[in-house]
Amino acid sequence: MTAKHSFPHKLSVFICALSVLICALCLSVPTFAQSQRSLLYEVEVSATIGEPKLTVFGWTSPQALVELKGQRVSELAVADETGYFYFDRVFLPPPKPNYPEICLSVVDRASRISSFPTCLPPLPPKLGEIRVGPVLLPPTLSLEKGEFLPGQQVKATGATFPKSKVKIFLANSASNLVSHLPGVKEAYALFLPQYEIQSDQQGNFEFNLPASYPQKWKVYATAEFQGSPSPKSVSLSFRVLGWWAWFWKRVKEFLLAALALLKPHWWWLVIAGEILLILILWRKKTAKPTALALPPPRKLLPIK
Repeated sequence: MTAKHSFPHKLSVFICALSVLICALCLSVPTFAQSQRSLLYEVEVSATIGEPKLTVFGWTSPQALVELKGQRVSELAVADETGYFYFDRVFLPPPKPNYPEICLSVVDRASRISSFPTCLPPLPPKLGEIRVGPVLLPPTLSLEKGEFLPGQQVKATGATFPKSKVKIFLANSASNLVSHLPGVKEAYALFLPQYEIQSDQQGNFEFNLPASYPQKWKVYATAEFQGSPSPKSVSLSFRVLGWWAWFWKRVKEFLLAALALLKPHWWWLVIAGEILLILILWRKKTAKPTALALPPPRKLLPIK
């Protein structure tokens, strides 16, 4: 083959190779773009610029349910084994001109509810992140009985920070107790000295209620965390009854229970009463009149 005929053959081979390369590049570009598009869809990035965000942390009883509520704000968190809770994704509505009031409430593991909600101080009217804490929540408190006899042992139980000091406050109606003192005309309540107990590892505590004589009482508790006192618990009332008061209370409870059982069957009682009334009237109507028994006539003596 001469050089004159080999040049066109080489040119045709080069053109074919170049065509194959261009086709390969054209097919690979959509595949690369498609792979890049799929990778971009897998990554989600979100951010807030200039929006108010609230972070709240604090302490309560272990594994308690903490609720944060306010106008257009509602969040829930569960405290850990040490009682620590943390809210980090609370988005607030814009201040108009101030932020709404934000309050915290707690429900412990025994379904005891804390006292009135613990509200945060007024938040500064600014955008961005607002951090509040540590917030100490009040102890929870409940009684075994609300009324009982003198000498009975009735417990009060509650939950708060683990291994912390718990102060118990008692107050009773003192009008009967100190009315005999000279110069005392009227008294409403007598606050007794407080005493301290210790919560266990799970934050539980308990104590016996006073039951020495018939009287009305009030009780509440506070706890201490690292030297700082918590808000007070709910104030509960209980009463030590006298024997007669206890007896009449049981009688009234029995009568109310009997009436509650008979309430669905009132119409039976009405029918039975009507039947009884008809029988009484029918008996009076059909009763035969009895003749009066007159004494025999006396023998009259002849008149002389």
